[in-house]
Amino acid sequence: MSDTEFLQDKKIQKIDTDIQQFKANLQKVEADLSGIDSRLNAEVERYHTAATAKRDAYDSMRGKLLQAEKEWHDADREFRNAQSQKNKGVGDVQRQAETLRRRIRDAERSRENRIRELQRGKQKVVDKAKKDKAKEMDRKKAEEVSKVEDQKRKELGLDR
Repeated sequence: MSDTEFLQDKKIQKIDTDIQQFKANLQKVEADLSGIDSRLNAEVERYHTAATAKRDAYDSMRGKLLQAEKEWHDADREFRNAQSQKNKGVGDVQRQAETLRRRIRDAERSRENRIRELQRGKQKVVDKAKKDKAKEMDRKKAEEVSKVEDQKRKELGLDR
C-alpha cells in the first residue's frame, strides 16, 4: 500500500483531520498557556513583592518595637531611681522636720514653765508686799487706835 492509498482511506482522512484539529488546538492552548504563564508569573511576582514589603515592614516594626521596649525599660529604671531618690530625700526632710517640731514643742514647754516660775516669783513678791503692807497697816492702825485711845484718855483725864 502506498501513501496515496492510505490517504484515500476514510478513517485515515478522519484521523488526519483530527490530528490537524488537535495541532490547531495545541497551538491555541500553548498560546493561552504562554499568556496565562506570563500573567500568573506577574501575579506571583506582585504577591512576592507585597510579601517582601510586608516582611520588611514587619522587620522594621519589630526593630522599632525592640528599640521602644529597650527605651521603656531604661526610662522605667530611671523613673524608679528618681522615685527612690525622691523618697529618700523626702524622708530625710520629714525626719528633720519632725525633729524640729519636737524641739519647738520642748522649747515652748520650757518657756511656759519659765513663765509660770517667773509669775510665781512675782506673785510671791506681791504676796509678801501685801503681807508687809497689811502688817504695816495693822501696826499703823494699832498706833492710830493707841493714839486715839491715849487722846481720849487725856481728854477724859484717865492716865494709865
